[in-house]
Amino acid sequence: MSVFSLSLRSGSSGNSTYIRTESARIVIDCGMSGKQFNLALQSVGENVTEVDALLLTHEHIDHCSGIGVVMRRHKIPLYTTANTFERAREILGNIDESRVYIIEPGKAFSVRDTIILPFSLPHDASDPVGFRIYATGGDIGVATDLGHFSPVVRESLKGCRIVYLEANFDPTLLETGPYPFFLKRRIAGSHGHLSNIDAGDAAVQLLQSGTEAFALSHLSRDNNRPGLALKTVSERLLREGARAGRDYVINASPRYECSRTFRCFHNCLESV
Repeated sequence: MSVFSLSLRSGSSGNSTYIRTESARIVIDCGMSGKQFNLALQSVGENVTEVDALLLTHEHIDHCSGIGVVMRRHKIPLYTTANTFERAREILGNIDESRVYIIEPGKAFSVRDTIILPFSLPHDASDPVGFRIYATGGDIGVATDLGHFSPVVRESLKGCRIVYLEANFDPTLLETGPYPFFLKRRIAGSHGHLSNIDAGDAAVQLLQSGTEAFALSHLSRDNNRPGLALKTVSERLLREGARAGRDYVINASPRYECSRTFRCFHNCLESV
């Protein structure tokens, strides 16, 4: 079986990433309604009843708003850090806490036969993490909501074949946009969000370590544009001699619909 992944939703309206390995079906975050989640999976031929685990990166509502209802309806276990769980309790509502598994950054755990490494992200939440999913067809990394591409993040994603990487804002659009000053500073801060420029610099380092595909994620509705994010990151990679379609694959994850799908085989990677 090929490794299969896509973004179900991406952005401040809601985030969710679906990954199917050789042994497990995994959802990272669920920032949408239970109905939307079901329909999104059905649209790509998947079934919510076959999901093995929910992984939560942090407690912000655009990442966890749907997790409680999905857990209650489908009895899916949740993996998250202790601090994130405590902060998210009110949003999750009345859930079966025996289905909650506490994880720690830097300590790998398994879902069925799939190994998963959580790692710390620099973001203004209680204990935010990204995830590296190990798979024989190529590892998949998810790192959204981070203010800078820290050494921990870089090492944790090193060698991933596919990376879901935040490209939240264009600095000019942010600075000239309608947001209040304090919010602009938060977004652009070291524990806020990653700009297109910073995403391009991160992509260069990841490409050099073996990454073949980038899914630009968590794009701001007001401070970014998909075409602008793709252009900025691709031009940064081009300055290193790397061309899209030849040396790597890149796309921008949509806000309100499923993204293109990455399928990993031993000898090739497809984006469909």
